[in-house]
Amino acid sequence: METARSHVDKYRIPNLAKACGVLALLAPRRTGMTPSEVARHLSMPRTTAFRVLRTLCGEGLLEESEGRYRAGPGLLRLGLMAVETAELPAQAEPVLHALAQQTGETAHLAIRAGDRMLIAAVCDSPNPIRVASRPGTLVLMHCAATGKAVLAGLSAEAVRALLPGPKFERRTERTLTTPAALERELEAIRRQGYAVDDGEYHDGVRCLAAPVFNARGEATAAIGITAAAARFTKRRLPSVARDVKHAAEALSVAMGRTPTGGAAPARAGLRETRDVSGSIPVLEE
Repeated sequence: METARSHVDKYRIPNLAKACGVLALLAPRRTGMTPSEVARHLSMPRTTAFRVLRTLCGEGLLEESEGRYRAGPGLLRLGLMAVETAELPAQAEPVLHALAQQTGETAHLAIRAGDRMLIAAVCDSPNPIRVASRPGTLVLMHCAATGKAVLAGLSAEAVRALLPGPKFERRTERTLTTPAALERELEAIRRQGYAVDDGEYHDGVRCLAAPVFNARGEATAAIGITAAAARFTKRRLPSVARDVKHAAEALSVAMGRTPTGGAAPARAGLRETRDVSGSIPVLEE
C-alpha cells in the first residue's frame, strides 16, 4: 500500500527541491552567501549550488554582488503577495482605518521578515501632507518604531543573535548604532508598551508603534503611525500612544490573543472614538 511519504516522493522534483532549499537559506540573510557556503550548508556539490543560484538570479528571485547571493526583488514581491493574501493584513484594515481617523496621521502594519520589517498595509492620513512608506518596503529593525516594538518582545540574547552588531547602519544623526544603546531603548519600550522613532530613520519624521501579538503571545508584527515631526510633536505622544496601543491590542485579540485587560472589542477596529472631523491642531514643542 502506498504511503503518504512515498506518494510525495514519487512526484518530487529534486532540482526544484534544491532551489527551494537555496531560497529558504538565503531569504533571511541580508549579507548573502557565496556558492561554496551555500553548497556546504545544503550538502550539495558546489557546481550544483552555482547553477541553482544563477538560475534563480535569472528569474529575479536572487541577486548577486561581488560573488555573494542574496534575496532579489522577485522574491520580495512574491513574499509581499503572500502577505497581502494572509489573514493579518485583512484583519488590520479596519483597525488601521480607525487609527488613522483617530490620530489624523498615516497608520501602517509591519510584519517581521527575517532581520527587517515588511510594511504590509498602509492607511493614509486624512491630511493632505503625508509621510509614510508604501506596502512592500523593507525597513531596518533597529531604527524603525515597528522594528523596535517587535524587538522589545525578544530576550536580549535573541536580539543579539538577530542583530549581532558590533555597529548598526546609521540612517540619521539620531540613529542608535550599538547593541548596548539599542538594549537600553528596548528596556524602556518594554516598560511603556510602545516604541518611538524620533527622527532615527528619516530626519524630521516621527513614528510611534506598538507590538501585535499572535495567539502564542509572540510579537511578530506592529502597528504604528508616521508623521512629520512638526505636526506629530512630543506633546502628542501620550494621546497617540494610547490610540496606537489600543489598536495593537484590538488586532492582537482578532488574531487570537487573550485580552490583557477588560473585555475584548467585538470587532477589530471598532471602538468609542473622539470626533476627528475637524483638523487636529499642531502643538508646538
